[in-house]
Amino acid sequence: MLPVRPAHYRALAETPLRVVVEQVLAASGRTLLSVGGGYLSGYTDEIRQRLAHEGIGVLPRDDRAVLTLILLFSVAIPRANGTTMPDQLWTQGTPVPRDQLKGCQLSDVVLTSALQRLTDADLVRRTRTGYALGNQFLRLTPAASAELFEQLILLADPDSPLAESIHRRRARAIRPTATAPDHEVDDTP
Repeated sequence: MLPVRPAHYRALAETPLRVVVEQVLAASGRTLLSVGGGYLSGYTDEIRQRLAHEGIGVLPRDDRAVLTLILLFSVAIPRANGTTMPDQLWTQGTPVPRDQLKGCQLSDVVLTSALQRLTDADLVRRTRTGYALGNQFLRLTPAASAELFEQLILLADPDSPLAESIHRRRARAIRPTATAPDHEVDDTP
């Protein structure tokens, strides 16, 4: 599933028709995502959070571990080293050789099974030189993508200034906002 080019579908090429497509998608909890010169649909952030809260689509522990390793080696570390650009698509990361994954305290059976399930789900894909993230990562909303990247920062470098700023921002976001007392009088003229 690669992005659909607007030139191939009138409903995506013309703004009024694209708005109708967005409305139809929204009615089913999906959103239209602009990706690499084309469009894909993905779950809205609200639906994504609700599904995860209900345990729907949540990966088994071993699969999450292997996917996390691929995210770290394919995207996070190359971005931190400056070998890939922050604006690159998740799928354009550096392929991770299987031998590199084998050296991460996972049994070969667990690794093989998890890689197969992740490949089947298009969360990872096999390249000539290893494993990279699959096309499902193209379906992330900008908010989901930013959240995932922040999680990688917190995992890879939890004591960094960037990690500290993420923690501070998240702490501010969950604090209840102060409201003015009901008896306060507005004395502006």
